[in-house]
Order: sequence, then structure tokens, then C-alpha cells
Amino acid sequence: MKKKILFFMQALTGGGAERTVINIMNYLNREKFEIVFVLGNKNLNDYSMFINNEVNIKYLNTSRLRYSFFKLRKALIIEKPDLIFTTLNSNNILVSITNATLRKRIPLLIREANNRAQSKKVTRLNRLMTRYCYNYLSNGVIALSKGVKKDLVKNFQINSKKIQVIYNPIDLDTINKFKNENVDDLYNENGEKTIIAVGRLVEQKDYPTLLKAFRIVNTQFRVKLLILGKGPLENELKNLSYSLGIEENVIFKGFESNPYKYIQKADLFVLTSKWEGFGHVIVEAMACRTPVVSTDCNSGPREIIEDNKYGILVPVSDYEQLSKQIITLLKSENQRNKYIIKGYERAMSFRAAEIVGKYEQVFNETILNVET
Repeated sequence: MKKKILFFMQALTGGGAERTVINIMNYLNREKFEIVFVLGNKNLNDYSMFINNEVNIKYLNTSRLRYSFFKLRKALIIEKPDLIFTTLNSNNILVSITNATLRKRIPLLIREANNRAQSKKVTRLNRLMTRYCYNYLSNGVIALSKGVKKDLVKNFQINSKKIQVIYNPIDLDTINKFKNENVDDLYNENGEKTIIAVGRLVEQKDYPTLLKAFRIVNTQFRVKLLILGKGPLENELKNLSYSLGIEENVIFKGFESNPYKYIQKADLFVLTSKWEGFGHVIVEAMACRTPVVSTDCNSGPREIIEDNKYGILVPVSDYEQLSKQIITLLKSENQRNKYIIKGYERAMSFRAAEIVGKYEQVFNETILNVET
């Protein structure tokens, strides 16, 4: 008999956690699992185009997470799933509390999507809520990297025995399909290089370091910097590019539902985050056969790249070292080709079919443990 898994997210805004949920749902064995995807907001869904048609989507039609409690509770009662799966801390807390109000709790698996303590913005109340919900209201916690598990144990006092590490699944079939789409809005002149960065325009991604490094790179090459993403710091970052005198060579493209066609055509992918949970987009860039330079932030990039084996790691916020490594790679086609080959080899380790198999095992074990 099929087991019904209810996935919950308030919205599908463009991020790695959202892509991961979609990849898990798309690759779950339909002969073993029935999927119900409950979404709070029907409008904020940048990635809806990637959801398999077989996924049954239910909308709560709530504009904000805090308004979803009663409708989510009703959905849980109506759907009667064998397991609830949720990710992102705010979603996790709401689902935990909602589930706890039911006459009979449904088995609940929580996935932590970020190295949250690194932001230094976690409130005392949130630490207490996270500790209580993860330890006492969930049946298990999935961390997307070893660094995230360490953060949960050290900074939130989550029982390490409740945490399993499962890396993000990468949908190579989708990437291979969409990366070959035509790009008609990026014009490269003869010999011009393209550097690409993908991610929300927020403090975590540390775009000022990238822009400062690019200013140095721009003195040595005919080069463009393409930034895909939207966020509250857009105007601030555009003003910085003007003050650095690089505005003509920096393109803020905004959010793109298909970033792969741009990544594939770039000479180099750069991530300058101050912290990460995993660094989903690093593996996606590798799958597009684009060499990667990333900051060695907590956590994720080092677990993917290792010690410069599959790409280049640089210290966080060190724009001079970042520019040096970018220049080195842009000058050396042999080095770029090396990391194209090694990076693609590494991306194969995160194939969705293999990673989702680990999720299936955890789902089954969690349901079985509750039933017995």
C-alpha cells in the first residue's frame, strides 16, 4: 500500500531549499509513495514550472506564513498523510506546532536548510523554539550538510542522534534539458569573458566582495559580470558598482527561472557567500560544466569542492584573493578545463535518483518506527 507524504512550504521563491523539495517530489517512487504538496501562497512560486504534473498541489491561499496555521491544520486532518515533510526554519516551527495540536500527531520529518547561527541574527526566542520543535515535536531532522548538523548540535542543542545528513539532490535531467535553451539577451564581443553569480541579493551572499574583486579583474580582461537574483539589496549593489566604476560591465538580470542556460555559457561561476547550508548552486554550475570559485564559508562549499579538488576555495570576504584566483583561471584554459571535468564528475555524486533513494529510506523508517 502506498504511503502518503505531505510536503509543506509557504512559497516556492527562488532558492536551493525550494529546488530540493521539488527534486525530492519529482523523483520519489510513485509505486511506493503518494505525494500531496501543500503551498501557502499561490502567487510566490518562481519554480512551479519544474514540478512534475503527477504532484498533487493544494493551495492554502494565505499571504503570509503566520496566517497558514488554521488552514494547514484543516489540510492535515483532511489529507491524513502517513508523514509530513517540511523545510526552512519558519516552516518547520509552524508545522511542528500545528501538528502538535492534532488529536493524533502525524510523523514529522524536518529538514534544516541553512547554517543559521552564522547569520548572527537568530533571536533567543527562535533558538528556544527551534530546540523544542526539532527535539520534541519532530520524529527526525535532516541536515543538508555535515556543517549544518554541527551548527544544529552546537548552537541549538539538537540531539545529534535525531539528525541525519543527506546532501541536496540535483536534477541532472532538468539541467541538461534547460541549459541548452537559447540565450538571446547576452551578447559577448570577441574574446570577452563572462563571470556569473546566482543567488538572492541579500547580506548572506556578500555581493560587495564579488563587485570589489570584479573591479580588479576588469582591469586585466574584457569581461562581464552577470548576476542572477533579486532581493532587498539591489539598489545598494547597483550604487556600489557605480562607485567602483564597473557599472557598464555588471549586469543585474534579476531572477531567472532557468539560470542554467546562462551558467553554461559563462566562463566562470563565482559564489561569495558568508555562510551557506550546502551551496546547491555550486553543484548545478558543475553540472553545467562551468568551473567554480567559491568562498570557504560554513558550511557546504568545502564538502562539495574539498581541498580545491573540484573547484577553487577562497577565504570569506577576501576580495583580493578572490580576484587573484579568478584572474588565474581566466588566464588558463587548461585550468578551466581541468575544473570543468572534475566538477562534472563531482556533480554526478549528487544525482537526484541516488539521493532521493536515501530520503525514501528515511521516510519508510520513520513511518515504520511510529507504526510499531
